[in-house]
Amino acid sequence: MNLKLKRLVRTHSSEQYALFDLDQTDSNRQPITIGKLDLHYTGEGSYGTILLWDSASRKLKPAQRRAFIQALLRELVLPMGVPNEYVMEFFAPHLDEYEVYHNLDDESGESDDEIAPAGPEPPEG
Repeated sequence: MNLKLKRLVRTHSSEQYALFDLDQTDSNRQPITIGKLDLHYTGEGSYGTILLWDSASRKLKPAQRRAFIQALLRELVLPMGVPNEYVMEFFAPHLDEYEVYHNLDDESGESDDEIAPAGPEPPEG
């Protein structure tokens, strides 16, 4: 696995990352997403949720998954200067019913007043 992180959102106390495997590509030769990571920083430590799509999670043995998660945390938590204590929740969801809801403008520049499901297809993998 050749991991790449892309920060999607950053606030003064939290971040959200998309996780990509550069060794796996879609039909357009773009890296596929394998999950996402939400981190929240406090004075006491870091708290977060790691979502690794089921197809990516199945490829990892439990020891490999632990090493993967620990590597993520070493890269992201320690440089932030917060205490070294952390609590992370790990999930490996199925994407059969994956949906994103938003009220953003569509491609034509028009927006819907109600929250509507968005269309990105679930990541391949």
